[in-house]
Amino acid sequence: MRKRPLLVAAALLGLGLAASAAPALAATVASCTDQIYTDPGNPSDSISQIDQDATSIIAGLRAKGVNVSDIDDWGGCVRADVVRPDGSTHFEFFDPNTLQRLSRG
Repeated sequence: MRKRPLLVAAALLGLGLAASAAPALAATVASCTDQIYTDPGNPSDSISQIDQDATSIIAGLRAKGVNVSDIDDWGGCVRADVVRPDGSTHFEFFDPNTLQRLSRG
C-alpha cells in the first residue's frame, strides 16, 4: 500500500518535468525543408529558397536583434553567422519561415 503514493508522486514529477521541457523542445523541432528552385532550361542551375531570399532573411534576423553577418542553407534551415559582442562569430540555426531560433552556438 505504501508504494502507491510514491508512484503517484513520481508520475506527477515526471509530468511536471515534461511540461517544463515542452517549450524548449518546441524550439528545437524545425519545420525546415529544403526548397530548391531549378531552372528548367538548365537543371544544374538551382538555388535554394534560403539562398534566394538571403537579403530579406538577414534583414528579418537583424530586425529581431540578431547581429548576422551571413547566412547559408543548412538542410532547409537557416545557418547564420552571428557576431558576438567580443567580435567572434558563431553559428546559430533558425527556421526559414518564422525566423525562430532553433539552436544557439
